[in-house]
Amino acid sequence: MPIPPFDQNNVLPPHLGEPTKRERLSPYPCTTEELCQRFATSARRKTILEGLLGFRKVLSKAGFSSGFQWLDGSFLEQIELLENRPPGDLDIVTFYVPPDTAFNPDVTQSYPVLIDSGQIRANFHLDHYFVDISHNPHLTVDATRYWTGLFSHRRDGVWKGMLRIELNTVAEDNTAEAFLRSQP
Repeated sequence: MPIPPFDQNNVLPPHLGEPTKRERLSPYPCTTEELCQRFATSARRKTILEGLLGFRKVLSKAGFSSGFQWLDGSFLEQIELLENRPPGDLDIVTFYVPPDTAFNPDVTQSYPVLIDSGQIRANFHLDHYFVDISHNPHLTVDATRYWTGLFSHRRDGVWKGMLRIELNTVAEDNTAEAFLRSQP
C-alpha cells in the first residue's frame, strides 16, 4: 500500500475510511525509499531524510536487526502550509528485540551516540526513543499505548497517522540514499 495522501487537515489520515480494518489503519507500512520519494520535497526535508538513513546505518552496525520504527511529527504533515515553516526534525520510536541479554549494555557502551538525545538531534535531525519489546509484555503494551497516544494527534487535537518502517533493510536504505543523491 502506498503512503496515503494528506487529508483535509494536511496530515496523514489516522485510517483509510474504516478504522476497524487493521490493514487500513495507521501506522502505515512503507520503505525508506517510499518515504524519500514522498517527502524529499525541500532541502530541509532531504537533510532530515539523510539523517534518518545515517541513523539507521548506525543501528544496523550496532546490531539492531529485529524490530521496526514508527515515524511521526511535523515532518509527516504539510507543516509548510499549516504553520508556514519547515519541519524541525523527524519524530521516531524504534521498537526492537535484542538478540541476546548482553545486547543493551553492550550497545550503550559501544555506541554512546544512541543514548544521547542531543547528539541524535544534532547529528541526525531526529527526536528518537527506544522501546525494547522483548522483556515485559506489560511494559511493551504501556509504551505502545503512550506512543500511539502521543503520535496520533497534533498538539491542536487533530487526529493524524504515522508510518512504520522495518529495521535492518540495508538494501532498501541504500536505494533510498541513492534516490536522495539524485535529487537536485
